Amino acid sequence: MPVMGRLVLFIYNLVILALAGVVIAVSWGWSDPLTYLNTAASTPESRLVLGGVGIILAIIALIMLVWGLKPSKRVADTVVVENSMAGEVSMSIAAIKAIIMKAIRQVEGIKELRPEVSNSSAGVIVKLHTMINPEHSVPEIAQSLQNVVRDNLEKVGGLQVAEIKVLVDDFNTASK
Repeated sequence: MPVMGRLVLFIYNLVILALAGVVIAVSWGWSDPLTYLNTAASTPESRLVLGGVGIILAIIALIMLVWGLKPSKRVADTVVVENSMAGEVSMSIAAIKAIIMKAIRQVEGIKELRPEVSNSSAGVIVKLHTMINPEHSVPEIAQSLQNVVRDNLEKVGGLQVAEIKVLVDDFNTASK
């Protein structure tokens, strides 16, 4: 919930708590709140102000109701592999990254790799930030990476891969 929402919820809860206290006090025979309310509602102008306060409280109550019923936005930390009558099979992003890290061992020339994984309706989107050895061809390494990662994610993980992007962040300039 945003900070403004929390502030509104806090104020709303204080108002409800105060009203509950007044209702309890009136039920125990304390008539002063009723006297104040009758005095406040004695003129048309004051009734207009009371009506305005009531409308504002009703609007706040509706906002709080909508915020409370709205599903929270979760960061997608899992990817659905299969959804059938028997149930759902999901895989965590960490497990997908582990499959990727195991797959890249098959490609020569990769010094470092940092995968980013996201989910879309078409399947998994993988972005590979790499550091490669400058003796190797970038297009060949990128093609090898895409093929190896796609094959492993489809075979091992049973995932549908939408796209694999390779970004060469740096070249390893250290000597052999």
